[in-house]
Amino acid sequence: MMKTLLFVLSLALASCSPNVLVVDQNGTPLEDAEIRPQARSFNYPAVKTDAKGSAFIHQDLPTIETLHVWKNGYRSPSPVSFDLPKPITVVLKK
Repeated sequence: MMKTLLFVLSLALASCSPNVLVVDQNGTPLEDAEIRPQARSFNYPAVKTDAKGSAFIHQDLPTIETLHVWKNGYRSPSPVSFDLPKPITVVLKK
C-alpha cells in the first residue's frame, strides 16, 4: 500500500515539473515573462514564469498547439510550437 502511495505521489510531482523555460539571449532566466497557450480555437489564460524563468503549462483539451511568450523590453519569437521536446526553452531578445 505504501509503495503504491509513493508511486502515485511521485507521478503527481513529476507531472507538475516545469515544461517551459524562458531565458534572454545570454541564457539568464526571465522572471514574470508571460506565456499564453493557444489551441486552434481557444486561448488559455496566461501563465507567468517564476524566478528561475520556468513555468508549467498543463496540456488540456482542446490540445495546446502554440505558446505566445513575451516580456516588456524583449522581442518575442512567438508563436512557439508546444510539440517541441520538453522542457521547451524560449529565448527572448532585447
